[in-house]
Amino acid sequence: MLLTRHRITAAAIASLTAGIALLAHGLNTDSTARTTGGICLMSCALLFAALLAIRTWVIDTSQERSQLHDATRAADAERERYQAAQFAVRAERERMRRDAAAAERRTEATLTSERAAMREQFEEERNALIASTFETAVRLMRAGILDAPAAHQDCVIPFPAQGHPAEGEATRGRGVTRP
Repeated sequence: MLLTRHRITAAAIASLTAGIALLAHGLNTDSTARTTGGICLMSCALLFAALLAIRTWVIDTSQERSQLHDATRAADAERERYQAAQFAVRAERERMRRDAAAAERRTEATLTSERAAMREQFEEERNALIASTFETAVRLMRAGILDAPAAHQDCVIPFPAQGHPAEGEATRGRGVTRP
């Protein structure tokens, strides 16, 4: 099956051939009708050729297709670069998380060991201070400087005597008397 373009081309060639033949025969025989018919057929052939050119110009999208293909290829390349960058960012983020977790574990272990060492040092210093305090207390007691405290008698502090206002005396500021 022939394409429309091929059919139009064939019709144009046939019209042109017939028009030239008819024009030549009309000029030979000095026939105005045949000459005019030949010119009309040649005009139709030229019209077919012009329509074919216009149709090709309107329908032919090969240049646009190639531009679209180039743009699609560029977009695919850009998408691949973007995806590669995304994968790289994800990998870097995961590496940073692993590094941060490892650093946190190392810091926790260091803090735990330092805390234990400080606790041990504190206990040693505290025990040394308690021993030193007991030794000083024993020396003071042997020297007689520090005597055992005497028994204290409990002393109760009495409340002061409270005076009540006399009966019938006005309370301060209100002008009311007590019964």
